Amino acid sequence: MGHKPGLHEPITQPHNPMTNTLVFCVAVLVLFYGALSLNVSRVRRKRRSDPTITEAALTKAIRAHGNASEYIPVFVASLLYLNTTSPSIFVTGLAVAVLVTRLFHAAGTLLVPSVNERHPLKFVGALGTYFCLFGLGGALLWHWVRGGA
Repeated sequence: MGHKPGLHEPITQPHNPMTNTLVFCVAVLVLFYGALSLNVSRVRRKRRSDPTITEAALTKAIRAHGNASEYIPVFVASLLYLNTTSPSIFVTGLAVAVLVTRLFHAAGTLLVPSVNERHPLKFVGALGTYFCLFGLGGALLWHWVRGGA
């Protein structure tokens, strides 16, 4: 049997900066979610042997992870779906905004002495998260209106 072109060769896609940027943002979000998970385990373990680690430190770690777990999966699924079905500069921009706002929110949560205290990064992150949610919801509806699957 002769060699069939493409049989054992990887399928290559043309370089698309929008797709690459969106996938990069999603990858960082997933890694960040994992890092927040590990941080909870780290603080719990450290607290058992170090009496200077307070309940507030554990609560901050848990809340930062918990808040991320409320939003990151929705963002990842929506962004990847839209990127697959109808990629656009708008969706790529939303991916960048989601990444920045989620990083800001977690930083603002972890930088304060107590979860009840305010921090500008936490506020900007929360506000940006809401805008991104509505933006993605609107993009999904627009995709549906245009006859998307």
